Amino acid sequence: MKGGSKVIVEPHRHEGVFVAKGKEDALVTKNMVPGEAVYNEKRIAVQNEDGTKVEYRVWNPFRSKLAAAVLGGVDNIWIKPGAKVLYLGAASGTTVSHVSDVVGPNGVVYAVEFSHRSGRDLVNMAKKRTNVIPIIEDARHPAKYRMLVGMVDVIFSDVAQPD
Repeated sequence: MKGGSKVIVEPHRHEGVFVAKGKEDALVTKNMVPGEAVYNEKRIAVQNEDGTKVEYRVWNPFRSKLAAAVLGGVDNIWIKPGAKVLYLGAASGTTVSHVSDVVGPNGVVYAVEFSHRSGRDLVNMAKKRTNVIPIIEDARHPAKYRMLVGMVDVIFSDVAQPD
């Protein structure tokens, strides 16, 4: 999908999520760090009526369960601009980066991941996103990270453990 005059970006019914309509439609989020891709996703720059450019990142439903849920018609994701989100099972931060876009500069994402390898990617992504707080800890033991997390509006869990 190429940016430019052929692509129109419209708000999705979930606040902070958008649909890019062009040759093919795509779910997108407004990039909080314009010019930066997190996982080599496509980026679309759109010019507003006032001449300012806004960059959006394509949100791939094959790499994100949350994006798949949105495209599948889930009633409410509860994640919106300004929300405080506790994200359990953040992995390398692919979906977390889009949640970061959705909550914007007034929101915060506490991203908990147990694996040090994935956690390294998560920490590197969070360096450029001031609203992401990476926590390398076992999500099943909240007492170990409760002092890092304030009150939240939403808990999103994508944890691979069987228990």
